[in-house]
Amino acid sequence: MSLTPRRTDVLLCVGVTVVLAVVANSHEGRGGAVNPLVYLWALGLGLLMLVRRSHPLLVLALTSLGFFSYYAAGFPAIGLAVPIAAALYSAAEMGHLRAAIVTSVLLVVTATGYRLLEGQSPSFVLGYELSGDAALIVATIALGHSVRVGRRLRQRTDQVTRLLTRQGELDDVAQVREDRMRLARELHDSIGHSLSVAALYSDIAREALAEDARRDALDLVRSSITDASAHLRQTVAVLRGRGQFDPAAGLDEVVSLGVAPTAAGYAVDVQVDQIDVAPEVGAAAFRLVQEAITNTLRHSNGRSISVRIGMQEPGLLGVRVVDDGTAAAGPQIQDGHGLSGMRERVSALGGTLDVDAGPQGWAVEASIPAVPVMSGGSS
Repeated sequence: MSLTPRRTDVLLCVGVTVVLAVVANSHEGRGGAVNPLVYLWALGLGLLMLVRRSHPLLVLALTSLGFFSYYAAGFPAIGLAVPIAAALYSAAEMGHLRAAIVTSVLLVVTATGYRLLEGQSPSFVLGYELSGDAALIVATIALGHSVRVGRRLRQRTDQVTRLLTRQGELDDVAQVREDRMRLARELHDSIGHSLSVAALYSDIAREALAEDARRDALDLVRSSITDASAHLRQTVAVLRGRGQFDPAAGLDEVVSLGVAPTAAGYAVDVQVDQIDVAPEVGAAAFRLVQEAITNTLRHSNGRSISVRIGMQEPGLLGVRVVDDGTAAAGPQIQDGHGLSGMRERVSALGGTLDVDAGPQGWAVEASIPAVPVMSGGSS
């Protein structure tokens, strides 16, 4: 059976009562019959142990008063440490170390003076008796204080453990969310772009008059659908834990994004400066241009696309994609999956994104640190 705090206090009550009764009885009994008040006194100090946790200072004060009342009643001196030890321990354990020390000093001085005035041997009182009482008092207070410190240390340890566990849970949730967001971006950017190109070439094939042009368009439709299927299989493999996404293309592959719209009749001008940036920055720039071109193919009534990538200033990469469509001010300016994905990519690298749609066309502009300042998951 485990000792609960309540059971511990009951056992301490019984122990204090019995010990005090036995000690007081042995001293009182030397001169004849034992005064019943001795047992009542012992019981009273013992019962105080039942409230030592909730009222430690009151217990200390009443125990001191009981100690003085014992001597005031004329009972034989029984020393100091035995009646006061439990109260001192309780006060120190409950965090009242200074009160325990001050009270013990006052009681030692009072008890020593009383016993000297009573005529006891100075060598006995100041030598053997005082040193023994002082050692027991110091040990009792030290024990109570060490128990309190140990308890607080365990509480702090438990608290830190709970906080670390909670932080781990939050980190896991954040990681899951980031993985989902990354998966959503990959699906939208890769598969979405391939399907948009396939839809574009399907329209071209339907409207083409020449058989060769129709065949070329259908070949491009098949190629785009094949790319989308490959990305889909890769995504499924990632979800099943059997693979990972291929590294995204970088600045060197940005020019290839102009092939599809050029074949569809757009006037495409892509200019990419020869610059060295971190791989994740190059990948974000590629995806940014890819999504902007995809939006143009889906929604714009323009026929030209301009792409510019270069250093705006030392350490800052600039990306600008513009088309000349006048219908681009509609759905694209809203925060759909594409714009949200672009903002997430740029923000994760410490950059900024501006989207502007108006009478002159649809424009996407981003500024990204060449050495990314990571503010959230990977791009």
